[in-house]
Amino acid sequence: MKAAATKKILGYLRPDGQLGIRNHVAIIYTTDCSRVVATKLHNLFPVGTHLFGYPLGCQLREPPLHKIVALGKHSGYAAVLIVGLGCEGTEAYMVAEEIAKSGKPVEAIKIQEEGGDLKTIERGSRILTRLLQHASLAERSEMSTADLIVCQACGGSDATSGLAANPVTGVAGDLLVEAGGTYIHGEVAELMGCADLLAARAVNDEVANDIRGAIAEAERYGFESGRFNRGYGNVLGGLTSIEEKSYGALSKSGTKPLQGVLREFEHPPGKGYYIQIFQQEAATFNGDSETVNQAAACGAHIALFTTGCGATTGGLIPVIKVIANPNRMQLIEDNADFDATPIIRGEKTIRMMGEELYKETLAVAAGKVTKSEIYRHYEA
Repeated sequence: MKAAATKKILGYLRPDGQLGIRNHVAIIYTTDCSRVVATKLHNLFPVGTHLFGYPLGCQLREPPLHKIVALGKHSGYAAVLIVGLGCEGTEAYMVAEEIAKSGKPVEAIKIQEEGGDLKTIERGSRILTRLLQHASLAERSEMSTADLIVCQACGGSDATSGLAANPVTGVAGDLLVEAGGTYIHGEVAELMGCADLLAARAVNDEVANDIRGAIAEAERYGFESGRFNRGYGNVLGGLTSIEEKSYGALSKSGTKPLQGVLREFEHPPGKGYYIQIFQQEAATFNGDSETVNQAAACGAHIALFTTGCGATTGGLIPVIKVIANPNRMQLIEDNADFDATPIIRGEKTIRMMGEELYKETLAVAAGKVTKSEIYRHYEA
């Protein structure tokens, strides 16, 4: 299939050369003690801003620090405001300095230096006014499908996830790769038993060994922690074990050669299909949005999110919700972006629906808003 005809994608050119499909200002808190003030600033300027941060930032830990810096540098943000308390390990000026290396405007304020909540909110409001005006002047640049980075995620899976929704995302991912784009597969903990299959698709022995090692490490973590990343929603959906879920999760990967394994919020070094390692020690968010935001930290523009039970959360990038369960689709249609139930009813093939999902992905890249964006499901 050739690249689907779609509305021209006009992205936002950032100083470091990245191209974004959305144009927000990030408000980042560096500790739980500054979250209330950051939240009030976000509530004062809800349109055009995203709020996230590191609630445990009182103690400096490298992985979460790297994560919020990577998100602050994301192509979807034209500018950033850092809100700190003043005595935390994850120091506000340090975070600002790292994000500023991307070339975008970054300002930092500390509650202790400003003189308390009210004065910090007052100064922060003036800063946000300037940053939002700056964002409104962002340079536009035409993008192609080859510029897109799309990730996949899932939450509340059931049998229809593995039978239909996940394979559909795999087809869409293949089409993106064929068009020169980049497709990221996460959730390594849900690929147990699939190491040899993925290694056989690796472009060289080094990548094959990397994916085998990543899956083995996820398995070791599962045994040591007693947690195999299998949520209660999966149990309700009828999945009895993480191994049972693995082949359905594998179908999200498509069929293209595996180019590499991404670590430390590394951006894909080239085009094609990649697997991103979920870093448990870097987790700063909760729930289904965690995987979406981990991929965003690796540069992803859009997430294809499959769900059987009806997950509603989003993330810091546009999320396209894919549902193939006819009963659940009828109940939660208002939160779904893509109806894959015709596969289950025998009305359309996986390939046909994969082509439709690919077209929908390009439409979202070109500016079509997703349900999660409309409802402001910017969970972080």
